[in-house]
Amino acid sequence: MTAEKLFLKHNPGNAVFASEQEFLVYCLPTDRLERLNSSAALLYELCDGTRTREGVLKLLTDTGVRIDSGELLHHRTWLDQAVESQLLLKSVSPSNAGIPPGSSTNLDSFTRQAQQLRDEGAILAAFVCQAQACNLAPDEASCWLELGELAHILGRRDDAREAYSRYLELQPDNAEARHILHALNDQTPPDRAPDDCIRQLYARFSSFYEDNMCDDLGYEAPQRLQELLSQHFSDTGHLEILELGCGTGLAGKVLKPYASRLTGVDLSPEMIERCRVTGLYDELAVAEITGYLLQAITDSCRFDLIAACDTLIYFGDLNQVFISAVQLLAPGGSLAFTVEKGADNDFTLTDSGRYSHSETYLRSLAAKAELQVIELREGFLRYEYGEPVSGYIVLLSKSEGSQGRF
Repeated sequence: MTAEKLFLKHNPGNAVFASEQEFLVYCLPTDRLERLNSSAALLYELCDGTRTREGVLKLLTDTGVRIDSGELLHHRTWLDQAVESQLLLKSVSPSNAGIPPGSSTNLDSFTRQAQQLRDEGAILAAFVCQAQACNLAPDEASCWLELGELAHILGRRDDAREAYSRYLELQPDNAEARHILHALNDQTPPDRAPDDCIRQLYARFSSFYEDNMCDDLGYEAPQRLQELLSQHFSDTGHLEILELGCGTGLAGKVLKPYASRLTGVDLSPEMIERCRVTGLYDELAVAEITGYLLQAITDSCRFDLIAACDTLIYFGDLNQVFISAVQLLAPGGSLAFTVEKGADNDFTLTDSGRYSHSETYLRSLAAKAELQVIELREGFLRYEYGEPVSGYIVLLSKSEGSQGRF
């Protein structure tokens, strides 16, 4: 009695990501991620359901691949182990040729698993599952957006660029993704993040902004600002203060003790509404910052302190803010702000979509504006994908006799 032939085929619960550099397989039934070398990847691809184990090995030798007896034994062993780990399945009858690795009609299984793995911090496995979802639903924009975010977290710039590009072909109105792709393409950065990008970002982000920033990302920029101000101001509540990019009012809690009047401005109406609930501000305005500053000059406003906590990260060229801010400072007034620490360039649009600035650039701006650098220190601001983000916490002062200039 002859032994029954058993054909090897891919487990339909497998998600596969293959590129010239790597071959990754996530097995959904066993919750295991496998990184296959070139030999194992070839064996896996040949197990398309049309061949037995011996048929796979024979095909290798028939195609001229040099295999000695030791390698042949190793390949047999790997195929057996792949079956044992459910990476491959045995079938009593041959499947149709041409079934792509990891194919499945259950799109929801892969998208749900990708989300669960992301929540658990298994980002590479989540990426492989999401890539499989994109293969199954290539015209589903949300699949590509999620894949881009996962690739972004992993620092896989090429994969993120490809995913965001595909997403924008399907959903061209997403200004956030367009801005991120601008950074990933290493194009000359715009002078600031586009207004529609900021509006879209915070319309989505406002409802969970504080929980995400403070609890998940360890956001400490307001604390850095408080440390700076406490060393140079007495909290007697006598300052006319303008806060640029007031958000939900996290920095307003720091500024309020120093203010006789506190004004906040932000581009996002959703963030302003949450800020209004705090009761910290005497006046709030929904406006683009540079436009607001120009109007304030026209209205002959004067401020003792202009603060910007984690706001100038959306501006590259800071001249567009400084030129007007300096004119609005009363003699002896101060400009306090945080920015993310950059390299030697004046400013850089990072892959996060935020800008970083160099210390040299900040000092040159201060000198150009005839502002005294009272303090320029480095400190921790937040985490980004588990990595600490350092920034500069800066206090500049306009001397009593100076008008400030550019």
